[in-house]
Amino acid sequence: MKSILVVCLIVFFCSCNNKAIEVVEGPASDLSHIDVILDSATYEAIKNDPFMQTEFGVLNIDTAYYGGKPSYDLYLLGHLSFLHLSLAKGYWKDQEGSGVVVFQTRRPGVIDSVLNSWKQYYHDSLKIYTFKGHDFVLDEVMAWHKTDSLKPKEPVIFANLTSYSADAYKNWGISDSIVDAGLSLKVFMEGWGGDALVNKLFYSLDELHMAVNSVEFIEIRSALLPIGYTESDGTFTHRYNPTIYITTSEDKTRPKYSKVKFRLNSASLEKEIVFSPHATLKLRGDEGWFIFN
Repeated sequence: MKSILVVCLIVFFCSCNNKAIEVVEGPASDLSHIDVILDSATYEAIKNDPFMQTEFGVLNIDTAYYGGKPSYDLYLLGHLSFLHLSLAKGYWKDQEGSGVVVFQTRRPGVIDSVLNSWKQYYHDSLKIYTFKGHDFVLDEVMAWHKTDSLKPKEPVIFANLTSYSADAYKNWGISDSIVDAGLSLKVFMEGWGGDALVNKLFYSLDELHMAVNSVEFIEIRSALLPIGYTESDGTFTHRYNPTIYITTSEDKTRPKYSKVKFRLNSASLEKEIVFSPHATLKLRGDEGWFIFN
């Protein structure tokens, strides 16, 4: 009788533990953009290319400051997402080839839910950073790593899960009904790019191809799963976000993004632009590729 009771207690506690570790998907989020850190020749070539300025997307040039250090940025706006291209100088000095994959929640002010959902998969430190723009506040969750000022800089890649403040949406004139339903990337990009987006070719990101080290793989994988991605042999698929292909490499000289596929707003003639030995743009039909070497 005593042995039966012990077995029952074990089954009971195991079932309780199983319930305790049941994972919860985070708030609905979209892959809004990626960051790619470029050498000066590539950065200047993209910045000054007539096709990129007038046909590919809406090109915005800006300088932001992180920890007092400047980040020299190009924003290439598309219909459903954008590319954030930064110069390997200032804040990004000596980090050519680095990258970031950035998701934003559809509803504002839910950064605590984002943090808690990510914690289910990542057991090291996560930290919320708050970035204040002139008319918005953006909360960002990232993995925290102790920095070593004596260690040489090298390419890195990391995930960034973000949520805008409710006041930001109000400042942009977004109605309460849209806020309640969840802001789509289409509405977000229309609010940013305006009428200038109408005839631009860049529509949306479609595939990301990354080469990451083993530590970065653990971190990025842990960020994708609470978003709702499904994993199979290094391929991460989602019902509405871009497919992400990840290979593991300890080679510190390789760019973190090898290829980025995107959809075009309309069919294009076959076109290739070599910006530098490190970056090429290829367009064909209704798709295109950025290739980074």
